[in-house]
Amino acid sequence: MKSYFLAIVALASTAATVQAADPLTLPGPEAAAYDWSGAYFGAQGGYGWVAGEVPKNIFDGTKTESADGAAAAIFGGYSHQLSNNFVVGIDAEFGYNWNDNSYAIVSPFPILNGQSVTFGTEWRASVEGRVGYAFDRILVFASGGWTATRLDGSFSLTNQSFDEVMNGWTLGAGIDYALTDNVFARLKASYSDYGSTDIITKATGIPGLPDAKLSQASLMAGIGFKF
Repeated sequence: MKSYFLAIVALASTAATVQAADPLTLPGPEAAAYDWSGAYFGAQGGYGWVAGEVPKNIFDGTKTESADGAAAAIFGGYSHQLSNNFVVGIDAEFGYNWNDNSYAIVSPFPILNGQSVTFGTEWRASVEGRVGYAFDRILVFASGGWTATRLDGSFSLTNQSFDEVMNGWTLGAGIDYALTDNVFARLKASYSDYGSTDIITKATGIPGLPDAKLSQASLMAGIGFKF
């Protein structure tokens, strides 16, 4: 009996020693990886650069005139995360640009030479497909699709204003970072090509002048909510 009691004491002492040396012998539950699946919406702000390729001397040649300024937008969409951590979805934006600018016309005709054309974009909308890869709470993505903007301006000689809705394509790239399970931050750069327009003909009233091309780049930062 004495030897049995001593064996129990020895076993208990050994167990206590092991537990004291390694108190975390039982594994705890691992934290689940973040899942980007679900609908979301948010708001963002930043800066945009509009480039207009316009006739250099109103009849031939081209030059690039720019108009840049602040931009703000709301966005929303839906994402689905696959088992291999790739994320696919659709993303839509609607926003406003503050980027009016003007340039002087160069022409051999004194009545046109030195006159100014004011131009800029107002609202902008886009619908894009999106694909990315999730590093847990970090989502790196690329996007592309349809975009449109409203171009407006005026011509100083006639004091005539003009506007046109231009459609084109857009490409983007960015990073979303999940701050909490339902809130994420976003940083996105994008480029949009709106094609060509007869803005110079509309501004001057002279038919048959060369078309102008319009494109825009932007850098936006925002906050979103996923549910």
